[in-house]
Amino acid sequence: MLATTKRKLPPASSEDFAMPKVRTPKPSDGRTLVDRLLDRIKNNRVAAVVIIACLGIGALASLTDSTRKLTDALSSLTSKSVAGEWKSHAAAFYPSFGQEFMRLHLQEPTADQLVGFVQFSGNEEMRPRIFPILEGKRSGKSLRLSFDSGDRVREIVVGDLAGSELRLVYQREGRGAVSATARHVVQATQLVDGRFGILYKRKEYPDHRTACLQLLKDLDPPEIYKQSEPPDEYGNVHCVGQHADGRGGFDMFQNSVRQQLICPPNSRGALVDGKTPKSAKGCECDGELIASGSQCVPRA
Repeated sequence: MLATTKRKLPPASSEDFAMPKVRTPKPSDGRTLVDRLLDRIKNNRVAAVVIIACLGIGALASLTDSTRKLTDALSSLTSKSVAGEWKSHAAAFYPSFGQEFMRLHLQEPTADQLVGFVQFSGNEEMRPRIFPILEGKRSGKSLRLSFDSGDRVREIVVGDLAGSELRLVYQREGRGAVSATARHVVQATQLVDGRFGILYKRKEYPDHRTACLQLLKDLDPPEIYKQSEPPDEYGNVHCVGQHADGRGGFDMFQNSVRQQLICPPNSRGALVDGKTPKSAKGCECDGELIASGSQCVPRA
């Protein structure tokens, strides 16, 4: 018989009898992504501080912007109206014309819109002029007016309301800027009576004949007076002369002899509603003087 060898088996361990391991699923997290993010921020102090600081800066910026807008709105609401008649002190707005006054006739159809006219008083060298405002804007205490004086050059008047004054700057293309201060001055309180007279070279003469005689004497060579006619509706005086030998001479309707409005001291010819009035109330007191009878006197 063949000999058999018994194989020894290793001793059994407790693991041989253990239950097999089974992977169990993790419990589900019912929180949303936002909730989980917030939990992480709460557990991270640095991140929390940074985020809170950013939110604070954003809120402050929004508050500052809102405050500024509210302040601007209140400023616009509380600024007093600029509607009415404003008159500046004398200034050379047009250097070749000399000193004159600027008057603003303003209306406010809306809080940010201005309409009306810009008027210049004129002087001995220049007649008074008035121009409609083409575009008028107001923002709080500031205003801006534009107009065309007739030569297709846009002219600008900007200003700021300071108490009872308008601090203006007149601007014209190529002519720099002229500053002026205006106050509320109603034109009707400044109108005084003037009178008409015959003038030649700024000197008044008793009648058109005497003025024409002087004009003919000033010619080179002088001429003899022949005839003259009373002024027409525009103030023109027709002067006619002749040479010493009887030949025809000077004969002009429009010349240096004219009928003009003569105003009391401290006043000049007025422009009322865009028209030149007759002698009655035809002159306007300078500056802020007011009419008292036929004189211009300081305000009481």
